[in-house]
Amino acid sequence: MARLSLTHRVQWLPITVAMACAVALALLLFTGVRLAARLQSASTALQLASGLVAEPQLMRSELTLIQRGLETRTYVGDSLRALAVSRNASNQTYAKLAIAVEEAGSGVNAVALFELAQRHWQPLEAGLARLGNTKSADLYADSATGSTLTKSGAQLKRVADEVLAAQSTDTTALANELARLAALLRDGVVRDGKALRTLLLGGAALAALLLVTMLYFAWRAGRAGRTARETQRQIGNILGTVREGLFLIGRDGTIGGAHSDSLLPLLRIASPAGKNFEDLLRPLVDERTLLAATKYLGLLQKDKVNEELIESVNPLSQIEVSFQRPFGAPEQRYLSFSFRRTRGDAKQSDFVLGVVADVTDHVLLQRELEQLRASSESQSDLLLQVLQTEALQLQSFLGSVDAAVRHSNSVLRSPGVKQPELQQKLQGVFRQMHSIKGEAAALGLQTFVDRCHAIEELLTGLRDRTDLAGDDFVAVVLKLDALLAHMQAVATLQDRMDGMRSAAVATGDLPPARHGDTAVIPGKVATAPVAPSVPTGAANLDAMLRRLAGEVSAAGGREVRLVTEGLDRVPAAYAGAVRDITIQMVRNSIAHGIEPSAERAAAGKPTAGVVRVRFNDDNPREFTLLIEDDGQGLNPAQIRDRARDRGLLDAEQAAALDRSGAYRLIFQPGFSTANEVTEHAGRGVGLDVVNAAVRECGGRIGIATTPGKYTRFKIVLPRRDAQPESRSSAA
Repeated sequence: MARLSLTHRVQWLPITVAMACAVALALLLFTGVRLAARLQSASTALQLASGLVAEPQLMRSELTLIQRGLETRTYVGDSLRALAVSRNASNQTYAKLAIAVEEAGSGVNAVALFELAQRHWQPLEAGLARLGNTKSADLYADSATGSTLTKSGAQLKRVADEVLAAQSTDTTALANELARLAALLRDGVVRDGKALRTLLLGGAALAALLLVTMLYFAWRAGRAGRTARETQRQIGNILGTVREGLFLIGRDGTIGGAHSDSLLPLLRIASPAGKNFEDLLRPLVDERTLLAATKYLGLLQKDKVNEELIESVNPLSQIEVSFQRPFGAPEQRYLSFSFRRTRGDAKQSDFVLGVVADVTDHVLLQRELEQLRASSESQSDLLLQVLQTEALQLQSFLGSVDAAVRHSNSVLRSPGVKQPELQQKLQGVFRQMHSIKGEAAALGLQTFVDRCHAIEELLTGLRDRTDLAGDDFVAVVLKLDALLAHMQAVATLQDRMDGMRSAAVATGDLPPARHGDTAVIPGKVATAPVAPSVPTGAANLDAMLRRLAGEVSAAGGREVRLVTEGLDRVPAAYAGAVRDITIQMVRNSIAHGIEPSAERAAAGKPTAGVVRVRFNDDNPREFTLLIEDDGQGLNPAQIRDRARDRGLLDAEQAAALDRSGAYRLIFQPGFSTANEVTEHAGRGVGLDVVNAAVRECGGRIGIATTPGKYTRFKIVLPRRDAQPESRSSAA
């Protein structure tokens, strides 16, 4: 509250100072204008008074000329006219002087002096008026003895003598009064000039003070603006960093303009500002839940409601929502809404703070834990899988799982927090899990397939996001640990089985056991266990591929015949790589290449598709691995369209992409032509795994295909005298 009052004071202070300075400047300006007007009037009066001082003497001179002219009988018309002009001018000047003296406000003395001067002027002006009525043409008359004055001339002579006689006293008094008036006006002008200068200096000082004050407050405002921008930036960083969606709901249910950046991708909206919360929630929940949420918010808005007590009845604490994807099935997510009331100045709830979080991973993990707790895998099922898998194959596979999990954990712990680096980590784990899943499917180890498939589901959800963070991989690490724990449990079970079998063989109590297609016949006399007849690596790989082909074809409703050749010639150095490559390629050929039986029959093909795997070592410089199917082939147009739909290409790039460029797209991480995600297709990882394995071996891949007829992948591996194994030499 104290901070709010300070804010208000800081806001009103510059306004108060500015208003005070403005009022002071207005008063100074008003006073200065009045003083300037008075000074102008005083200056005008001074100028008029100074001009009138000399007028009586000039008039006396003209009167003297008229008197002398009449005496000498000379022409006096010019003097009469000049005297009339001087009289009229003096009358006008006295009228102006009266106004100027009054406007100048020079005091009672100035008015008294002017009135006194006027009293001396009036008799003189009356006499001059009498002179002005005389015509100069009627002044003289000619006679035999010379020119004589007429009656008018004599009258004029008499008036001139009288005026001159009267002027001798009035002129002196008039001049003195006018001089005194001029001196008084001059003092007033000087005084008003000093006052006006003082006002100007005061106004300048006040303007300078106002300028300094405004500069100070501008500096304060700039600093406050920088602080506000920094605060806004920090708030923006907070709202842009938090993973939860934060927003405010007003009393009328309208969502405010401030919200966290995470709110938009969480609710799949462009902007919630100004929208009603009910309208925002309506596409996500059913009408019953919407009505309950509306009532809950209305209850929360009441001032006397205990928030802690009603939190337990929040209908949006966990809801399942469905978001439509641009392609494929809708995305199912779980959101959790929570609400808290905010407090304003009057300690009343102005807004309700809404917080929404994506709890999908938590819900799925919780469900998975519940499922594991409720229906954990039967030891008998796990034992059956162990018994059905050849011991060396299982041991090699468990080693592959251990290496894949540890490699994945190492990838996740590697430095890098930028989006490309996080996506690269994700893709590295994806390759490892997809490779392990393929090998597990080939061995019939469904528990490993299910766990790897669950990790792929989690990785797929992360791959589609553009705001990855390190915390997003926590669930992946937990699932990797669970996979590693399951592997260790299977390894422990295998060790126990081997120990039990060895003890039973030693006593002759164990009947013949089957491991894959190989029988283990215990000796009746030997004191030590008889070593089982282990199939070759080629036989193991052939059996794995046939098992995998059967599972993938059955899952996809297809009939497939697998033909292998030359797998017994795979060198030990390439055994692991060839195993990984062929597993992925066979699964990919069946899932993407071989058509369903009905489509093949409609196209005039045999209902059973053929997948061929051939390894050649007849070239002294390189090995060749061929994987071919007689399925639908690769369609460049379909590949370009799918790449454009996924945003990998724009329309212009897709149109300009040639056939070979389209084929290269299928090796891109995350790219798949499958319309839906299944256990064996749709992840866009299989060919990425193949590409990575071939690159690690220093090889290359070629593609030959005809739409509707066949697809052939040719993989060339260089011959090396000491090629290290990529993961395991046992196939």
